[in-house]
Amino acid sequence: MRAAGPVRRSVVALLLILLVLSALRVLFWCIHGGRFPDADAASTASILVQGLRFDAMTLVWANAPFLVLALVPWPWRNQARFQFALRVLFIAANVLVLFLCCVDLPFYGFNGKRITRDLLGQADAAWRMADSFVVRYWWALLVMAVCVAVLKRISDLLRWQRGKEHVRADAIWGMVALAVIGLLSRGGWQYQGLSPAHAADHVPAACAPLVTNSAFTFAYSLTEPSITQRDWFTPEELDKVYPLRYTLAADSTDRKRNVVLLIVESLGREYLSTLSGEGAYMPFLDSLCARSLVLTDAYANAERSNKSMCAILAGIPSFTEDAFMNTAYGGNTVDGLGRRMKSMGYTTAFFHGGLNGEYKFDSFTKACGFDAYHGKDQFGDDKAYDGHWGIYDEEFLAYTAERLGGMQEPFCATVFTLSSHDPFPIPPKWKGHFPKGYQEIHESLGYADMSIRRFFEAAARTEWYANTVFVITGDHTFQYNDHPLWYRNPAGRFAVPILFFSPDGSFTGQDDRTAQHLDIVPSVLDLVGYEGPVYTFGQSVFKRDRPDRAFQMLGGQYQLIEGDRLIQFIGERVLASHDHLRDTLFVRDLSDSEPMRTRELELQLKAAIQRHAQALANNGLCGD
Repeated sequence: MRAAGPVRRSVVALLLILLVLSALRVLFWCIHGGRFPDADAASTASILVQGLRFDAMTLVWANAPFLVLALVPWPWRNQARFQFALRVLFIAANVLVLFLCCVDLPFYGFNGKRITRDLLGQADAAWRMADSFVVRYWWALLVMAVCVAVLKRISDLLRWQRGKEHVRADAIWGMVALAVIGLLSRGGWQYQGLSPAHAADHVPAACAPLVTNSAFTFAYSLTEPSITQRDWFTPEELDKVYPLRYTLAADSTDRKRNVVLLIVESLGREYLSTLSGEGAYMPFLDSLCARSLVLTDAYANAERSNKSMCAILAGIPSFTEDAFMNTAYGGNTVDGLGRRMKSMGYTTAFFHGGLNGEYKFDSFTKACGFDAYHGKDQFGDDKAYDGHWGIYDEEFLAYTAERLGGMQEPFCATVFTLSSHDPFPIPPKWKGHFPKGYQEIHESLGYADMSIRRFFEAAARTEWYANTVFVITGDHTFQYNDHPLWYRNPAGRFAVPILFFSPDGSFTGQDDRTAQHLDIVPSVLDLVGYEGPVYTFGQSVFKRDRPDRAFQMLGGQYQLIEGDRLIQFIGERVLASHDHLRDTLFVRDLSDSEPMRTRELELQLKAAIQRHAQALANNGLCGD
């Protein structure tokens, strides 16, 4: 019995789309190859073969309505209108799949993970920036156009004329095809259907993004609950391994100083030559390092600004794909920095020159206890608008310094810059003034550094300056373009500086122990003499009475950094343990040779994951 025409043509059409997805995977690999360890022939073959499983599963689910209509011998299947509708359905479903994969060709460079439903939370900004993205990433649009043209040609296969004598044969072959498709719909014979967690089953964990595809990860994220409750520990065990309540007590060195928390857009540790030994693009901040307490092994907890803001201002780990304020738990009470500072008599404000309402910063900072919000609207002069994100740093930081002078002391203010955000706008008068370097961001970092220097010069002329502690960090790192080797691995991917500076010289030296954004809230509260409990996943870096660790989650894969060790964890198991300082490319897995240490780190990471899920579900991020 020969395979029937509609079945054969439909299967061939899907196989051709499968080849297109494989080609996009190879292109994705070529574009972002620097992020993945060098693969030998065996691992390359494994990546490509395992990728076919994810691609096939994606196509089956995306084309499910088409397959039901095409493989069943309906009486009207020879009608031109039916076949036209079938081709339209086929093109529409696969255009969406190809669109998501093509969008991620450039987008992966910013997030370092395949896209998930958190992309929807960035839709407004993406639409506003669409014209500049099209200009900069025209090649991705060209790839998409080629894919659509190929798809149109493939859809021409979906024409046939079948006589009534073929109905029985078509029905049999259709059932066979649907049975095979049913198997493909779960990705194979394994116990459970494929999920992103399976991507690292047959390849190194670092190569998992090469195995999946962006349409798969996006669709899968839509089916998953926003948080999964864990039961690895009993309540009593969890309180012992990872208590959320953290008690602070004042001492004789504490006093109610003003606090200015300065968050610099995309300030990775590599851009401060004092810390990295790389090129000097921020001379003022480098000079400030010599007069500050510098946490030299500090890490961001997230890959994007809105997620990092949750860690910096409220001590919330980034264990959800989307930022906390965009989840179902966004209305929960948070133990924000501003809230605790206000309980001590501080006035609070948040300064960000971006568009009001962008990424819900205004709403979230208010939830964190920052009463006054200063954005583009409050600045009130569009002459300094950069045409993309908001007010240029120089003008907005000058505005900030002036407004700080009008706040009642003691005050706590957060200042978030923006000019070093892609597409890195610089005022025309400053074009060519700063080193361009070899990354797109370098010139804008020079401009941001100059703006910060002028901010400090203006602040130094005020009365409040002498009684102020400045905390400086980056919200996350910039991942596009080429980077020094260590900053490409999963630890360097999140490496940011954290500085404590005071004009009176009370903070000096370097602290080489691991720290993270989650430590900022308890550290600031400790500095100003806060007494009582705070609910936090971090610790005061001035006490160091909890383990010195940093947590991240990217693309469903968790990791914990402690000193020179980094463990990667997904689902229910540790993927690997690495010496991230010496084994930069993550070639050697130490989990078998260091079982006790790996197990200890695994328990700490599991406890943090379970505690986070429990706190979100029970509105337990804030207590006393």
